[in-house]
Amino acid sequence: MRHHSECLTGVVGLALLLVVSATHAADLAHRDRYVPLPAPLTAESFTAAVLARNAGLSAMRQALVAAVSSIRPAGALPDPMLSVSAAPRTFGNAMGTGEDIEVSQALPWWGTLAARKEIAQADAEVARHDLEALRLRLAATARGAFADWVYAHRALRINAANQSVLAELRRIASVRYATGKAPQADVLQAEVERTVLAQQQLKWQRKIAVVAARMNALLDRPPTSPIPLPAALPAPAHLPSEAALLQRALTHPQLKALEAQEHAARAKATLAGKQRFPQLQVSAGYNSMWSDPAMRPMVGLSFTVPLDQGKYRAEIDAAHAQARRAGYDLESARATLLADLSAAYASTREAAQSLALYRDDLVPLSRDALDVALSEYGSGRGGFLEVLTAEQHQLDTELGLARAQSEYFDRWAELERLSGRGLAMPNVTGTSP
Repeated sequence: MRHHSECLTGVVGLALLLVVSATHAADLAHRDRYVPLPAPLTAESFTAAVLARNAGLSAMRQALVAAVSSIRPAGALPDPMLSVSAAPRTFGNAMGTGEDIEVSQALPWWGTLAARKEIAQADAEVARHDLEALRLRLAATARGAFADWVYAHRALRINAANQSVLAELRRIASVRYATGKAPQADVLQAEVERTVLAQQQLKWQRKIAVVAARMNALLDRPPTSPIPLPAALPAPAHLPSEAALLQRALTHPQLKALEAQEHAARAKATLAGKQRFPQLQVSAGYNSMWSDPAMRPMVGLSFTVPLDQGKYRAEIDAAHAQARRAGYDLESARATLLADLSAAYASTREAAQSLALYRDDLVPLSRDALDVALSEYGSGRGGFLEVLTAEQHQLDTELGLARAQSEYFDRWAELERLSGRGLAMPNVTGTSP
């Protein structure tokens, strides 16, 4: 049964090595040429591009390849030693050259090689789960950057729309001033507000450049490389239950990596216990310098004599302490992860409620209020201050809606990362970026 398990482990390790190597080769081929991003850019296409091109992820894949490649050598015997010696004064002797040939093989104490292989397998598991954890972090970072990309472009469009509203308001104020129905201050105030929006436009343009540089960094591209305009963000999805997410998080790659580290630490404690026993070496040789042919073949056995047991006990105690430490680290990380997930769940739920409030109430009301204020001012029934107030409210709520959409998507991405796997998101809706 044990032999079957070891064979299965070897097959799985080889398969994993081949898959990772093939994936890395594909990554290198992909990174050697510039592949433009699709337009319009979606969250999924950008995330896929980051996971395919990010150098940090490729480096982690190589760490996994190295760890998997170390499993077989860790469980193998050391190479045998061939020793050949000759007596110089017998060179040219009629009786032949006197020589001694010996082959020796070191044999670690029973269970030592199995413990070493177990450590290497656990280290490979750590590397594999670290790779998955990094993929989750990169995916969440990519989605957050895309959410900022959508928000900055949406804010720029809202700014342009409000500048158009103020241009129309200034035209109305100019007509009313020309006919003596409004003071010149109305015209000047409209121009001031339009200039303020032009200044805010510069801020959003700077924001777009900053986010583009961050997105290009995730793709390992120059910071000024072009990023396509974004598509719409997905609409809010049904939030799974908190209990289900907490249960799902117990298999998070971060925790699985710590479990593998604890396993490796326990195997190291076992290995430390093996070091206190003698290390054996068997040998076989042929010494032609014996005159009696029956005495020329030789066999031997040598072994270390571990007299200082105190140092071995100290090493065993240190190994057990490291194993206990790994267990405590796992408990601490599990509690922290679950607490962070619970906080992220509350934050995501709040973001969903805020988004619904902006979309269903605040934005429609602010648009209606601005339309009414413009109509009344144009007909002479309303004041200019009411129009400016309504316009400012409408701008704030439009930006608030865009910000709420971006924050909701960003928090959902963080919830995905903390839960340890992707959550189902619906298809893109007609909401414009």
